[in-house]
Amino acid sequence: MSRANGEGSIYRRKDGRWAGAAYVLTPDGARKRKTAYGNTRKDVSTKLANMQDKSRSGIAATPGRLTVKAFLEAWMRDVQEPRLSPATYQTYEGYIRNHIVPALGSKPLGQLTASDLREFLGAKTREGKSAATVKQIHAIIRSALQHAMREDLVPRNVAKLVVVSNPVRQDVEPLTPEEAKKLLKTAKGHDWEALWTLYVGLGLRRGEALGLRWSDVDLENGRLRVVQSLQRSRGELRLKSPKTDTSRRRIVLPAFCIDALTRHRTSEREKLASLGLPVDPTTLVFTSQAGTPIEPRNVNRAFEALLKKAKLRRVKLHDLRHTCASLLLAEGVAPRVVMELLGHSAIAVTMNTYSHVIPALQDESAQRMDALFRA
Repeated sequence: MSRANGEGSIYRRKDGRWAGAAYVLTPDGARKRKTAYGNTRKDVSTKLANMQDKSRSGIAATPGRLTVKAFLEAWMRDVQEPRLSPATYQTYEGYIRNHIVPALGSKPLGQLTASDLREFLGAKTREGKSAATVKQIHAIIRSALQHAMREDLVPRNVAKLVVVSNPVRQDVEPLTPEEAKKLLKTAKGHDWEALWTLYVGLGLRRGEALGLRWSDVDLENGRLRVVQSLQRSRGELRLKSPKTDTSRRRIVLPAFCIDALTRHRTSEREKLASLGLPVDPTTLVFTSQAGTPIEPRNVNRAFEALLKKAKLRRVKLHDLRHTCASLLLAEGVAPRVVMELLGHSAIAVTMNTYSHVIPALQDESAQRMDALFRA
């Protein structure tokens, strides 16, 4: 079979697989013959073409002197940043900078072994790092090496040969109905009363509430839509689209949320007018005293202060999301409806996260069925 011009030498091996070779640029500027393998001739042809494209662009098509640090930096910049949310990106970057690079960064990528990873992860455990942290580090390395393998930078993903322990599942700690009522009663008259109301009443994520614009809120018809999130990324506040389609959603507002937002709209317009700032549909629903977007970390601090004022036990801000879901499930709202309200990606996420509520629902369903068929 003839080959295309510049395709390189492609042939079928005795084992039935295809192989091909071409000269490409190495990290030290020399040219070297490199072999690619595949299940079909087309697979090999595509791999050779990609290697030669990189070579013509001056990009080395072989690991060579490529270190783990250099590869991870390129992987984060070119592959992960476009697809990850700012918060997740920062989490990955922190694990890489603080844990992976200091221990493995200088090692040539192609020489990284399963033994290296076992020793590294074992050291993290001995340092006292939690099972969740060790598992997250392992997952990042595994994902990065999977990309390296697709790029023919490593022959296999050695992270798949390393097993780490699963962390102990942490039960969610939602507020009880009485605690939730006390929290909102204490928040009455607070500048952010409507914000706390949305967290409890709708289960919004922190950034989703802070990213709301007045064009996203229809108080007359009692509707709200989630289309963006406010997050801090690389030192600045940014509005980002939800990373999944399920996170982009429309929500029916309970009456108590409408009331809180109506009062908030009035006070917010007065504040912005006093600052000489325009108010239009693109204006954020929640702003600072200076009329600027609210720093997400300040919400956490304000929530801690609110808990103290209400004399409630300490819980995380994210637990208000859990509170919303748990209360709805306990009231008999279908898990599918709760899933859509929270913007979960799958019903399994809802069921697994709030499994502590499900047994009570099952007891109730059994009682109802018994009442229906009892003679």
